Amino acid sequence: MLKAIRFAFFAMVLSCLPASAQAPLLSARDAGARYAQAQGAAETCPGFRVGKAAEGLKANYQGDDLKAFNDQSAKIYEAWQKVKNCSRPLDPNPCRIMIQMSCQSAAAEIGPGGTAVPDLIELNAQ
Repeated sequence: MLKAIRFAFFAMVLSCLPASAQAPLLSARDAGARYAQAQGAAETCPGFRVGKAAEGLKANYQGDDLKAFNDQSAKIYEAWQKVKNCSRPLDPNPCRIMIQMSCQSAAAEIGPGGTAVPDLIELNAQ
């Protein structure tokens, strides 16, 4: 009985902590991917900016984990740059659609109330 109460208390305390205090729940590689997703979305999608949760994400990793974070971040950021710089002069619609879908995915996964890692991107107050 006492174990169940301790577990319930621990679960309640964890659920009350801000996301940045809960952070190394992600592997360094996953965190790097989400960090770059936030950066790419902020540069590509109108009305998005990098959130405070993303700004502090990198500080959770050191040594080999930081290298894995940076390596994965670079790969994902490069993919966002390709999306952002997409150019098809004869038919620009595929580029526009790809950007819209990427922005929608980012908002759903890492935006306010996101399904993967919430609040890595925020909406600009306009």
